[in-house]
Amino acid sequence: MDKPTRPTEAINFYDFMRKVFEQSNLYLGFTELASITDVPQNKLRYWSQKGYIRTCDSNKKNHFKFDAVFQIYTIKFFQNKGFTLAAAAQKAAYYSQTFREIKAATHLRLQKIEKTPECTIIDLGQFDPDPSKRLILRVEGDQSRFELN
Repeated sequence: MDKPTRPTEAINFYDFMRKVFEQSNLYLGFTELASITDVPQNKLRYWSQKGYIRTCDSNKKNHFKFDAVFQIYTIKFFQNKGFTLAAAAQKAAYYSQTFREIKAATHLRLQKIEKTPECTIIDLGQFDPDPSKRLILRVEGDQSRFELN
């Protein structure tokens, strides 16, 4: 596989990633969810009627936030492991909450992202035990390590 080339146009990737981690105003309908998750629309409608996946609000009764994709994948995962729909949905709710917590924590800690030809450097802010240091996550290929700077 060819090595990815560096983009010619400059973008502020840090700002882009912060927006991804914020509550998104991106809404998906049943058609988009079915296409993304490979779960048929009629099954998604049933899951919605049962309350296993939740629409945004009464004004957007057939629209879902992007986080619903994780919820659906998780339900599907547990069903494939042999759990009933109700049990899979209960487990998915637990892991979806964990996913939201990870997303929120990452959003709060993310300070800067720097991409070099060799690696990606993710600044996660002050290191709590020693505020004079910064917690850095360095990603090189499929390896990652934490550093204090």
